[in-house]
Amino acid sequence: MTEPSVDEIRHAIGRHIELWNSKDRDGWLQHWQSTAPGGYALEDPVGTPVKRGYELLGEVWDRAFDETAWKITMKQCIVCGNEAALVMVNEGTVGGAAVAVEGVELYRFGEDRSVHQRTFYELPEGSEYAEWTEKTGDRDDEA
Repeated sequence: MTEPSVDEIRHAIGRHIELWNSKDRDGWLQHWQSTAPGGYALEDPVGTPVKRGYELLGEVWDRAFDETAWKITMKQCIVCGNEAALVMVNEGTVGGAAVAVEGVELYRFGEDRSVHQRTFYELPEGSEYAEWTEKTGDRDDEA
C-alpha cells in the first residue's frame, strides 16, 4: 500500500468535520473505517491513554455527544507528506455554559492506511468526557 496523497488527506479531514458537524455518527465511523482500514488510534488529548480501534472511536463519539453537540470550525489545515495539522475550535456546552475550545489536531496517515490522531487542547473543567478520556485506552508503554 502507499500513503494517501495530499488531496486525499485534505478530503479525509474535511469529510471528518462535515460528518461530525452534521451529527452523522454512522457516516463518520464509516468514513474513518474506509479511510483508515489499517486501524485508527487517537490520543484525545495528548497525555491521555491512546484509544485504539473503531469500537472505541464510536465510544469517543458517544461520550462527546452525551455532553453537548460539539461543532468543529477549521481555522487552518496544513498537510506535509503523510501528516496534517489542523488548527480548530470546538464549540459546545459544558455544565450548561457555552465554551469554545481552541486546539490543534495532528494526523499521521500510514502506508498501511492507518491513522494516528493526536489532539492538543485543554480539557474543560467539569466535563464528563474529560473524566472518561483520562482513564480510557492504552498507555503507549502498554501497547
